[in-house]
Amino acid sequence: MTADEPTTEKLVHGAQAGDAAAREALFARYLPRVCRMVAAHLGMPRAALPAGAEDIAQAAIVRALGALDRFEMRSGGAFAAWMATIVLNCVRRHQRDAGGARERTLWQRYGDLNLHDSIFRSEGPSPSAIIGNREDSAKVEQALLDLPALYREALTLRCIGQLSYAELAQQLGRTEVSCRKLVQRAMEMLQAALARRG
Repeated sequence: MTADEPTTEKLVHGAQAGDAAAREALFARYLPRVCRMVAAHLGMPRAALPAGAEDIAQAAIVRALGALDRFEMRSGGAFAAWMATIVLNCVRRHQRDAGGARERTLWQRYGDLNLHDSIFRSEGPSPSAIIGNREDSAKVEQALLDLPALYREALTLRCIGQLSYAELAQQLGRTEVSCRKLVQRAMEMLQAALARRG
């Protein structure tokens, strides 16, 4: 987000007041992140998602925008956390309704969220990081998908969904301390997997 772009909080308040442009901006801002979350929750690379995965991502955002009148912006990350919960519920509903069907199709339309930068945050991009972003993102995606489901879900919700540890604890039904250890262990496992891949 650049200095000229409105904050998520401002967009949420605008959308709640009926501003169609704010709703569209929220949709555009969150679609890449939601698509990455859908891929991680389904446990597969973005490029091999089921045919209905795009529908899951769009349905999650449409559902969130449709329920904005019931949403209260309590903190800067509240909307991202709320969205992460809706995405998880939409994925679970899809998996239940699909009965485990594994139809796959190429799905790369909304893959512009840099997964490497979402998980390994830094103060600013170095020249080598800029050059290697695409390769790094693909490596991180594969290493993330290789993690056991609980660790993958914890990292997805924390790093991509931007949930606080308190929100993560509520989502996973664990204590905050347990979630911190879970995310720390998941990061260690992810870094070890990346080191093995070279």
